[in-house]
Amino acid sequence: MKSRRKGFTLIELIIVIAIFGILMAIVIPSWGYFIRRSRERTANGKAKVVFNAAQTEFTRIAQRERQALDAVARGNSDEGVEAQSRIYVGTGSFYFYWDGSNGFQVTSAGDHNSITQNANENTHIANAINNICGTEGVYKIFVNNYNVQSVVYSERANGSYKGTYPRTMGSEQISNESAVRDHDVSAINMNVVALNPPAAPAGT
Repeated sequence: MKSRRKGFTLIELIIVIAIFGILMAIVIPSWGYFIRRSRERTANGKAKVVFNAAQTEFTRIAQRERQALDAVARGNSDEGVEAQSRIYVGTGSFYFYWDGSNGFQVTSAGDHNSITQNANENTHIANAINNICGTEGVYKIFVNNYNVQSVVYSERANGSYKGTYPRTMGSEQISNESAVRDHDVSAINMNVVALNPPAAPAGT
């Protein structure tokens, strides 16, 4: 008797390849989704650490600036001018950005060229936060009336995976996550991340 050779026919091979292709089309997007969520959860954790470290530091700054704020409120011109020069953060909105090497005050949109910088204060805040958090990554902090409102963190300024706090990425707490993902850290609208963002000043 002649032995029969066993193997795949062309039709069977095409069917196997088609099934394999369908499985890959299902698995690969899901795998990308889980990788994104995992990395965002890690970045969320780092954003929370920055948030807590920053709140400790801005509480210290508030205590240090209280006398100067009182002097400004009293309205004595000479005393008030001198006191104003000692206020770095103040009671309004304040944004701080760490670019991985340096920290500096920025506007809400991330611009730092239009702000008169205080290098000593910038370094002091950056050191205080980074002594707890480390210097890797970049972050932006939004402060109002010495209370930290929100933090965004990423490994790079334009990194694909960003973490946020107190509203966190991937938790359905942020209504428009692309407003965070699609921008450099310095340019992100921090009100999107804050739980109770302060109202805009009248006339703006």
